Amino acid sequence: MTAQTERLRRDYGDLTADQQAALDRAATEMGVGVVQLMEIAGWQVARWILGLLGAAHAPVLVVAGRGNNGGDGLVAARHLSTWGLPVQVALVAEPDALGPVASRHLSAVRALGVDVEILPRGDLPPALIGGADLVVDALLGTGAHGDPRAAQAEAIRRMPAGRTVSIDVPSGLDATVGTPGAPTVHAARTCTLTAVKSGLWTAAARERTGELTVADIGMPSAAWAAVGLTAPALVRGGALLRVP
Repeated sequence: MTAQTERLRRDYGDLTADQQAALDRAATEMGVGVVQLMEIAGWQVARWILGLLGAAHAPVLVVAGRGNNGGDGLVAARHLSTWGLPVQVALVAEPDALGPVASRHLSAVRALGVDVEILPRGDLPPALIGGADLVVDALLGTGAHGDPRAAQAEAIRRMPAGRTVSIDVPSGLDATVGTPGAPTVHAARTCTLTAVKSGLWTAAARERTGELTVADIGMPSAAWAAVGLTAPALVRGGALLRVP
């Protein structure tokens, strides 16, 4: 590893999937739980998307899975809708398969009038995809390993490379080693959360992430210390940083 590469990883992060999970557990034990972190994560993703779209009130489709990545997408959808953007959600799961936190965010999105299509087989209709200027991949997160299951694979195959942006990692990509599954989203841009994941530094991964941004979501410094890790030097103060 070159000195420049080491510096970049110190500045922007270098987290394996297991380290990310340990950080989340440590934060929860300290009273900063999934609810808080997911809310900040989704808000940061919404800010990032708004920055990509600029002044355009372009239609956005959030493709959400049943896990925490999907919850981040649901929070982002809620904020984007609040800010006046036309937003739809495609849920690639049955609603009762969601965890309690993601389920709460699904209820909030629906209560605010966002249209939610339930597509547990991942068969995203062409009209739904075609009607969105931007498709947000919130399907699979850092805990996913190996090839996606059938429903997730079907949704991934239908997400258009040029108009899709990913939350945390492109769905299908191994966050630790950077190996693409069959299939993996080809994202035009990716917003990774807390710190850059180890796998995203690989050449194979960067072909799938497109332009990479890292977002500070308020992971407590005490949580980093509790798991014996050092927070990335530049990811602080609510930053949305483009990664070189």
